[in-house]
Amino acid sequence: MNAPLRIALTGMLLLAIALGIGRFLLTPLLPIMQADAGLTLVGGGWLASVNNLGYLAGALLCTVVALPQRRALRGGLVAIALSTAGMGLAHGMVPWLVWRLLAGIAAAVLVVHGIAWSMRRISASAHPLLEALVFTGTGVGIVVSGVVVAGTQRMGVSSSASWIGFGLACAVATVLIWHTLGKASPAAAVHDHAVTTARPTGPAWTLIAAYGLIGFGYVIPATFLPVIAGERLHLPALREWFWPLYGAATVVLTLLLPRILRHIDNRSALAGTCISMIAGIALILAWPSIIGLALATMLIGGVLMPIVMVVMREARLLMPHDHTRLIAALTTAFGVGQIVGPLTAAWLAARQHSFDAPLMIAALTLVAASGLVLVRTRGVAVPVGETQR
Repeated sequence: MNAPLRIALTGMLLLAIALGIGRFLLTPLLPIMQADAGLTLVGGGWLASVNNLGYLAGALLCTVVALPQRRALRGGLVAIALSTAGMGLAHGMVPWLVWRLLAGIAAAVLVVHGIAWSMRRISASAHPLLEALVFTGTGVGIVVSGVVVAGTQRMGVSSSASWIGFGLACAVATVLIWHTLGKASPAAAVHDHAVTTARPTGPAWTLIAAYGLIGFGYVIPATFLPVIAGERLHLPALREWFWPLYGAATVVLTLLLPRILRHIDNRSALAGTCISMIAGIALILAWPSIIGLALATMLIGGVLMPIVMVVMREARLLMPHDHTRLIAALTTAFGVGQIVGPLTAAWLAARQHSFDAPLMIAALTLVAASGLVLVRTRGVAVPVGETQR
């Protein structure tokens, strides 16, 4: 296997573990924990929010402390393996909250340093498709975890056993990439020639603010999608399959994104992702059917990692020499949005016995985010057809 491909696959696995497991494994397991572990909807909201709080803390840590990258990546992998298995070994809200907090911190460290580690090396190799491959990691993690959870439900596997199994899988994956993370890559020492004549089209503050609003707007359907599917369709056996569809959609669109970005700039693409999520939320509200929810899932899930990818590309244009701190600041804003989202949604849904109000608030937040994204720096434009790197 050539070095650039090995780096891309390692980066993909880092994001799959960080976000597909450390962040989003709760989503497919939430209905199961409600059934066999006595978890309430509000309790699920607290677990999601404390994980987001950990994610915020991890992002802030990366902002203020220059962590050694190799140790940060290896430590984050070990922490996610332990915290995931710990969810199955522990019982009760207090230990669950502790484990989800640790998983959130570790996930943020892996995202910040994993993206910076991968992009610096992939940029030097000048392979746009390999860069896209890195960002498919979250979708791959969601698909694999979602399919496994849905499949094992037919076998009567408990939520505790599922958590332990995924923790062991993370441990195995950590062993597989341990050596690669410690190996010095020639690409890492090469000056990043990927920064071309393309320039950022807007200020950093609007990108950070919009990313925070997007974090709030997307996390509501992302966290509660299986519950919403069960509520709307009244088919508990079917609801688990909406989450793998969510992940598959983001893998496909992420791989197509380099071609799309040849024709539009990063911020226009980011506004387009907001519109896609708004359309998906509208479908959930207006067309509560299998087809309607499937289309909504693809519209919302498809843009999950393209959002991250275009934001990180814009961050590289804003700070071409070392964008680790800006990535951390963006991740912090995103984390703030994600903390407020699940708690707000769970509280409103519990009071109104419906997710309609949380979904409408999410849609309005995304409208505001799309407006911020389109704030431009006067006199700066990226010509249509210019490849942004």
